[in-house]
Parts: sequence; structure tokens; C-alpha cells
Amino acid sequence: MLRNLSVLLASLFLGACATMATYPPTAGSGGVTATQPPLPQIMASALRYAQQRGNPNAPLVFNLPPRTLQAAWDDVAKRLGDGARAMTEGDKEAFTVRQLRLNGGQAEVDIVYPSPEGVFQIMTVHLEGAFGVDYRPMYTQRWLIPSKAQTFNPPIAGPFAEPGKNFGPAEMEDPVAPATDAGETR
Repeated sequence: MLRNLSVLLASLFLGACATMATYPPTAGSGGVTATQPPLPQIMASALRYAQQRGNPNAPLVFNLPPRTLQAAWDDVAKRLGDGARAMTEGDKEAFTVRQLRLNGGQAEVDIVYPSPEGVFQIMTVHLEGAFGVDYRPMYTQRWLIPSKAQTFNPPIAGPFAEPGKNFGPAEMEDPVAPATDAGETR
């Protein structure tokens, strides 16, 4: 009985230590920002891997989800190093992070990328890692579903920036609460 109780307590403790997050946050997920470790490292690793696997001849121009803080853009750029740069308004093609899901030592990053054939497609990069250890890409899952070219998502200037000051009307909508007919969020 004592052995079973200790196994149960150990599994509860280890389960409680597992980080579960979605960025950008979705309904029911914890509120995380892209600056919280290990999110910048995961995004940078996934972007580099997506470029290597999806279109190695394309320059690594990256785009992060709407409402991402400037500090996260800077951190991802620093981790990607030379040969990579953040998307600007004038760019037509970029590797765009749509969503990141983290569940303990497993991470998945959905990326829209320009394929060598000239169409935009979606790829999910699967990564493994742990606390204190970088997440490393393990494999990709390509979705044979064309996507629209991604538009530039300007970063928020600072941690206390107001959404209306850095974004156009489309980016100001709450991604969790859909707009109603009257334009209000629920």
C-alpha cells in the first residue's frame, strides 16, 4: 500500500512539473508571453529547422504571431544569428510562426513557409527538450494544404504597450474571443 501511494504521489508531482502552454494563448490555456523561456529558443529552433527542411534556398526572414513583444522578436533574431532577419512591411515572403504548443518535454510549432514551388504551405516542427536543456527539432509534419501569404505582424514596442497603438484594426481583434456582428468581443 505504501509503495502504491508513493508511486501515485511521484506521478502527481512529476505531472505538476510539466509545463503546458500555447502561444498565442487560446481559450482555456495559460497566459504566457513569447518572452518566457523556453519559448524564444523553441521558436528560433523551429524556424531554422523549417527553413532547412522546407526551403533551404530561401532567406530566413521570420514573422512572429500578432501581439508579440519586441523583446521576443529581438531574442529570436539573436538566437537565429547571421543570415536571418525579422520580416518588415515590404517583405512578401517569410517563415511565419502561427502557433506554439508546449507540453512538458514536447513542443510543436506551426509554421507557414514559402515552398520552392512558390506556394505557401504549413509545416509543424516537433521538438523535444527539458528544463535547462535546449529544445531540439526531431521531425516535421508537412500539411499539403496551401496557405495564404502571411502579412507582417508588427511587434509591440514594450511590455506595457497598448494594442491599439501598434496594430491595425485586424490585429486588434482578440484571438480568443471571436467578434460578434456588432464588432464587440464576447
